Amino acid sequence: MGKFTVAIVCLLAALQASSGFSPAGRVGTLVAPTSSAASNTKAFRSPFANSIDNKCSTSSSLYMSEGDAAAAPKKSFMQKMKAKIPPANERKKLIPLASMFFFILFNYTILRDTKDVLMVTAKGSGAEVIPFIKTYVNLPAAIGFTALYSKLCDRMEQKDVFYACTIPFLFFFAAFAFIIFPNVGMLHPHAFVDKIALALPEGFGAPLAIVRNWSYAVFYVMAEMWGSVVASLLFWSFANEVTTVDEAKKYCECEMT
Repeated sequence: MGKFTVAIVCLLAALQASSGFSPAGRVGTLVAPTSSAASNTKAFRSPFANSIDNKCSTSSSLYMSEGDAAAAPKKSFMQKMKAKIPPANERKKLIPLASMFFFILFNYTILRDTKDVLMVTAKGSGAEVIPFIKTYVNLPAAIGFTALYSKLCDRMEQKDVFYACTIPFLFFFAAFAFIIFPNVGMLHPHAFVDKIALALPEGFGAPLAIVRNWSYAVFYVMAEMWGSVVASLLFWSFANEVTTVDEAKKYCECEMT
């Protein structure tokens, strides 16, 4: 009997330690959980609690950064303009390129307006000459220049190609202004073309006008090629050669993807 009583007492003690209930279970006394259970409850933490804390800290830091940005003073107009001015090492490259492009377009504007006036108002010529000179003179000249340009690019650097192709244009326009145009009456074969025109049908009037005013025809072709060759091809090839990719992204207005 005594051994049986001792076993019951040990069992009740074990139940008290595990469940927290009093051995006097029949009386109904509830004992508070032990300290070990409480420590286990505190030690358990939901995995979402860390993410919530991180979001709260991020949002608070975001609000602080927005507040700091709002509190920062705005830049004045002069400060914004100074920020857009390129540094000295880039100005040494940017200003000459801008000047070159300005004068190339300035010359093209004058040449474009002058070439049509010379051909249309020349002796024995008219507006019907323009289609013939574009087809039978300008097109072969453009094809020939393309072949020449390819050869030059294979044998020379791009900056040397630019100079080699641009200098002949400048020499011709200078010679036309100071030598050819003042002496067109002597240089144009009007008498010879008049004799040939008597033996040919009237449909040859436009080709004969090109031969009659050959200097104007050459000027017309050179002016056309100045816009398509120098302004479009040679300048941008030269600018691409001397400009880096970062500088192009910085100063080009279009988005480069």
